[in-house]
Amino acid sequence: MKRIVQHARTLGDAVAGAVRRAVDPPLAADARPLDVKRAIVEAVERRVEPAGGGRRVLSGDAVQVKVLAEHAEQRKALEAVLVDVGDAIKVRLLELQCRVPRRFAVEITYLRRTPPGWDEGQRLAVSVNGHEAGAPATRAAAEEAESPPLLTIDVIRGQAARRHFTFSERVIRIGRSSDPMDERGRPRVNDVAFLENDCPENRTVTRGHAVIRFDARTCEYCLFDEGSANGTRVLRSGELIDVPRRDPVGLALRSGDEVQLGKAAIRVGIG
Repeated sequence: MKRIVQHARTLGDAVAGAVRRAVDPPLAADARPLDVKRAIVEAVERRVEPAGGGRRVLSGDAVQVKVLAEHAEQRKALEAVLVDVGDAIKVRLLELQCRVPRRFAVEITYLRRTPPGWDEGQRLAVSVNGHEAGAPATRAAAEEAESPPLLTIDVIRGQAARRHFTFSERVIRIGRSSDPMDERGRPRVNDVAFLENDCPENRTVTRGHAVIRFDARTCEYCLFDEGSANGTRVLRSGELIDVPRRDPVGLALRSGDEVQLGKAAIRVGIG
């Protein structure tokens, strides 16, 4: 299996040309099978609803995934990475304090041709009990979902791949190393990647430290700590605000906030 997964990663460029996200957020042009897996998990996550008392529930127990894989090589690469996507979804649901349905199941269908009703260029569809996951209800909502406000990130303490980042995506992951394994041994891609070196600030950044997600309902970027070893805090107007580990609510960010990741820090700008 390890050899198959390694082979799948080498096929990433080939798969990228055949797969793009039809769910929110969109896949980049250079998407790999790992990006497709992440898109599926995030699409299901968007069907999680509050149930009171800080708990959440999934609006269904059957996840259906349809992936266009026009060639045998593409399907082989995707199958190797998506073999445990059901487990990945369960882990994310538990992180969100969401009860996993008793009869939870994930069904993946690989298609060689684009089915009727798909949008032009669509390569992936995710639904929960037959309802598309993460799909905007109206054209206006769809247009809004495609264009979250611009988010800029400046590294002010620590050493990252770059000092300045600009994003228009809905999900931005932050951690040490660009393509590490997280604390559970799962592959992860960091969009803001602190370097693996002897910099003392960098050593306090967990490989899977934090994530920023855009909430279309409130039109806000929210910060979540993903179980970091040294904590995440926000310095705002002289006040230091702790971000609880694995809190499903998160903290709404404001332009100018300083986000402290252990001893490293970034500053965010919105709009």
